[in-house]
Amino acid sequence: MPACIYGNKKIINTRDGSYTFYSMEYNESYKTKSVGAYTESLHKFVNGTNIIERAREKNIRLLDICFGIGLNLAVTFDEALKNGITNRIHALSVEKDASLISIVKNTHILMPVNGYKVVRSLLDNNYVDNFSMEIYIQDAVNFIYSLNHKFDVIYFDPFSKKHNSEMWSDDMFCKLYSLLETGGVLTTYASGKDIKESLVNAGFSISSLVSLGTRYQPATKAVKY
Repeated sequence: MPACIYGNKKIINTRDGSYTFYSMEYNESYKTKSVGAYTESLHKFVNGTNIIERAREKNIRLLDICFGIGLNLAVTFDEALKNGITNRIHALSVEKDASLISIVKNTHILMPVNGYKVVRSLLDNNYVDNFSMEIYIQDAVNFIYSLNHKFDVIYFDPFSKKHNSEMWSDDMFCKLYSLLETGGVLTTYASGKDIKESLVNAGFSISSLVSLGTRYQPATKAVKY
């Protein structure tokens, strides 16, 4: 497809046929190109946290850091629809870049189609069937430190530590630990030794998610027991 540029972001096609965006401000893509944007969200966040299995048992409160192009949420809602989940999934999401909301609303080639239909409806209405979402357009660090209620699942998906170091501090992981219910889970695409050490020091029990191949950086799962 021809290159499409939206401000300081460029849409790119990824290995599994799904699309993501490349931020020219951060010099990073929102999802990996080498394996696929959809595949990364499904494996590292949705399957990695077992959120669908959890939602079979009870209503779920999900903290989504950061919204980006909304793919982690779109895949979550898509999988919930496929699996006939009737319990509520409530997502609380934060995103610094307001332009991404317009991009998500107006870029209709994003996959999965049904998941993105739910995301777009929630951006306008907050509630759709058993799905609900609150999204806050503000600095993620300050927002997270202001929270004081509990979550069952956390998707931790900011830009890398190299370009967004304030999101990867020991204090941040301690705060996220405090926000999880006992038995709750956080996953992140990152797997560096220093990040794993910070998670363990915060109190998490960590493990690596199975890699999808040599092209694929293994993700990290962190559980609060």
